[in-house]
Amino acid sequence: MAMIIDSVIILLLIGSVSYSYMVSRKLRLLMGVLKDLEPLVEEFSSAVDKSQDSVSQMRDNIEIAEQAQQAEPEPEAAPQTAFASRRGASAETPGMRVVRDKKELVRAFFDTQSTAKV
Repeated sequence: MAMIIDSVIILLLIGSVSYSYMVSRKLRLLMGVLKDLEPLVEEFSSAVDKSQDSVSQMRDNIEIAEQAQQAEPEPEAAPQTAFASRRGASAETPGMRVVRDKKELVRAFFDTQSTAKV
């Protein structure tokens, strides 16, 4: 009877050691992948910080423009046409690129990532 209990305990110990080895191996693989992703996460974090700074700067500029517009008396405006047969020239902001759909956004992200690594 003692031999059966000892053999069951030995089998359970072997099972737990092998399971912990598998978990350890998977954990090492996961840590390696996370280490490879660390530069990308840092770049993403800095991009988020830049975008937050840009948004706050845009809000400040809008508030300044609204205050300046309220301070100036409005000159009499010429009557504007209600319909234009042609589209006006689009005003492009330097350093900005218009992205129309998600494919272009993802492609632009990976293009900037590949040029930054070179």
